[in-house]
Amino acid sequence: MGEYILKSRSENTSKKYLSSFNRWAKFIGSKGKPAIPANPIHISLYLTHLLNTGCSFHVLSSALYAIKWAHSILGHMDPTDHPFVRNLVESSKRHNKPKVSKKEIITTIDLISLCDLHVSSNNLLEVRDLCMILVSFAGFLRFDELSSLRCSDVTFMDGYVKIHINKSKTDQYRQGNEILISSGFTSACPVKMLKRYVSLGSIDITSDHFLFKSTFKSKDGLRLIYKNKKLSYTRARECILSRLKSVTGNINIGLHSLRSGGATAAANSNVSERCWKKHGRWSSDSSKDGYVKDSLESRLAVSKNLGL
Repeated sequence: MGEYILKSRSENTSKKYLSSFNRWAKFIGSKGKPAIPANPIHISLYLTHLLNTGCSFHVLSSALYAIKWAHSILGHMDPTDHPFVRNLVESSKRHNKPKVSKKEIITTIDLISLCDLHVSSNNLLEVRDLCMILVSFAGFLRFDELSSLRCSDVTFMDGYVKIHINKSKTDQYRQGNEILISSGFTSACPVKMLKRYVSLGSIDITSDHFLFKSTFKSKDGLRLIYKNKKLSYTRARECILSRLKSVTGNINIGLHSLRSGGATAAANSNVSERCWKKHGRWSSDSSKDGYVKDSLESRLAVSKNLGL
């Protein structure tokens, strides 16, 4: 029964809650008080301590839900419903608010310029990086979705590629998602680049190995490592951003700039909102809107259509 109760939240969520709860337990333990069942006043003092040390709303919110989660799975009454606790979390939204530095988006022009630089390259490392960039952009992929792709998740069709997403942030019950990426007509065609990568890497498209892996030097040149180990976030970020900045310059971009760039290109091209929302696997309208940077024409259209 305990195993089933623990699975009421996803594995990553449970790990996050456990880490936050352990910090609370360490704090309250140093005061000689129990972490469970917790006294609402003690929780309020802990949240006050976090505010005094400059913690943001997200840290306090994580602490609150971690304590709530621990009491719930052990069958105790929820102490976080106390007004003091709730008001302190609300207060953290107005204090210690971090400065938001939103990343710039990657555009279609940027990607075509980048691929034109490597149009005749047979370097496996370069092609792998370009493939990750184009698939992320065209599929609106988060890095976790990209890095978790396995060879068998990819199916080449006539004029497009079908990619199965086994694990997604918005797919909590692991029902899976399927995205379709069409062939293009420029050097930045994601389907052609994916085929090029599969060919250069001698990848068995039916295998259960991760699609994107590290490389090593052999007497025959660069090859993908034999071990079935996904590419790390740190290494992928380093490779992808270095490639992108060769055409964008030193602007503020991140891996998520590809997902937001693809969504922006689709939204500003009058693609059906329902289709690109489904393509990006967004669970709500409010979440998808944060990824789109409206074009100048779209913004001006508001006042142009006022009849003035």
